[in-house]
Amino acid sequence: MQETRAKNQDSLVSIIIPVYNKASFIKETLESALGQTYPNTEIILVDDGSTDGSFDILKDYYKNYPDKIILIDQESQGVSVATNKGIQAAKGEYIQFLDADDLLSSNKIVNQLALLEGQSESVIATCEWRMFQDDSNQFYSIPYDVFQGFESGMDLLLRFWNHQEMMAISSYLTHRSLIEKAGPWNEFLTINQDGEFFARVLMHAGQVLYEPKGKVFYRTPGESNVSQQKSEKAMYSLLHSYRCYEREVLKVEDSERVRIGLKKVYQKFIYDVFPQYPHLIKEAEDQIKNLGITPKTYIMGPKFQQLSRLFGFKNALRLKRLI
Repeated sequence: MQETRAKNQDSLVSIIIPVYNKASFIKETLESALGQTYPNTEIILVDDGSTDGSFDILKDYYKNYPDKIILIDQESQGVSVATNKGIQAAKGEYIQFLDADDLLSSNKIVNQLALLEGQSESVIATCEWRMFQDDSNQFYSIPYDVFQGFESGMDLLLRFWNHQEMMAISSYLTHRSLIEKAGPWNEFLTINQDGEFFARVLMHAGQVLYEPKGKVFYRTPGESNVSQQKSEKAMYSLLHSYRCYEREVLKVEDSERVRIGLKKVYQKFIYDVFPQYPHLIKEAEDQIKNLGITPKTYIMGPKFQQLSRLFGFKNALRLKRLI
């Protein structure tokens, strides 16, 4: 029998913010966390060995809000280790993850808590995330169909996989029982740690409730960040994260719809790395073959799908480079 939530007005919400060299952005992020209209929050700051003055900023905020902020300092070990430490320190019934350069609208948490009132602990809340670069007032929306409710977390996860969409992790508000059921963040991954973690959360989640008024503002990564994400090491880690998807999701539901979704995940990997790293492309192709899905599957936009239907997936990738 599922536990249900009573009234949420007194529920503590833990806002977990791992920080590494975000001195230019962390003040704005902290102000958005402190500015929540829902009062019963704690903010867990985990500095991951910053060298740009971020920790000095965090110390100042901790001194000004000692009853609100928990500050943890660690040698640089990566975002997953930092986030796991934040989860361990958190006392809240609900967990709100927040990247150190992203922002929450002031009504984000209070609106989602109201939506979750009386629901099973397996129910998770989402909201829209919008992209911006420097000024959060100059944002743009992404026309994704994930900005709606879903009957189950698995349905949302398959929406990601089948349509190459995503959810910024700050958009979720999650009961800590779901976080515990999913297990810790994978500390061996160097990319897609958040996607792999929330895939496990959604595999165990019940209904997904969408709250239309609260917002998350997702800062677009800089050029150096993007280039690092395309390195061979990053692409190897990305492929490994997808193999983690496969291993975990088939324990929960081994069905044709899940295997089709996984096939599209591996196709998207090949799409992203082609023609670099042929050994990784071969690994992804082997994973597709092992899934045993014979129907043709198509990814990306209408033009690329049409090329794939006419010439095949790999030939469409070759043509894409020439167009």
